[in-house]
Amino acid sequence: MYKVGEYVVKANAGICVITEIVQMALESSTEKQYYVLLPKDDKRLKMFVPVDADRTRIRPVMTGAEAMDFIYCMDEIEAEWILNDKQREQRYKETLRSNDPADLVSIIKSLYQRGQERLARGKKITATDERYFKQAEEALYTELGFALEKTNEEIRALINSTMEQKKKALAQA
Repeated sequence: MYKVGEYVVKANAGICVITEIVQMALESSTEKQYYVLLPKDDKRLKMFVPVDADRTRIRPVMTGAEAMDFIYCMDEIEAEWILNDKQREQRYKETLRSNDPADLVSIIKSLYQRGQERLARGKKITATDERYFKQAEEALYTELGFALEKTNEEIRALINSTMEQKKKALAQA
């Protein structure tokens, strides 16, 4: 069980702080305990999540050490390739709803590769791909930035420099 004052990641809302735990009957006559969440970037929005909800609804924010370990291992996460447009978009939506960092990286990589292939053929990146790419990047970089106390631009630079350092180390080995 989380405590008041803890930060969590809520799917579709990002990083939130638990402001209180309340007892109330929202959906039925049975009273239940709910976390009251305030998104870090929008203090006007208040959300209620059942304390007994499954762990996919909310999860702990990465610590700084976990974020650095994650960044270091990002190159090991495979891009997900789905040929069917409808299935691919459905997977993007599911990934954004789950807000799982590894899935976000997989989607970012596949969207980047898809975009590069389209550009190489003289085509534009689709608006849908661009929108999902930005959303996935925003979700991932926001959590990493929160954990490491950096901006999204600083996170992008950190990821790039970490990947470059790993490539150099591998080349020298």
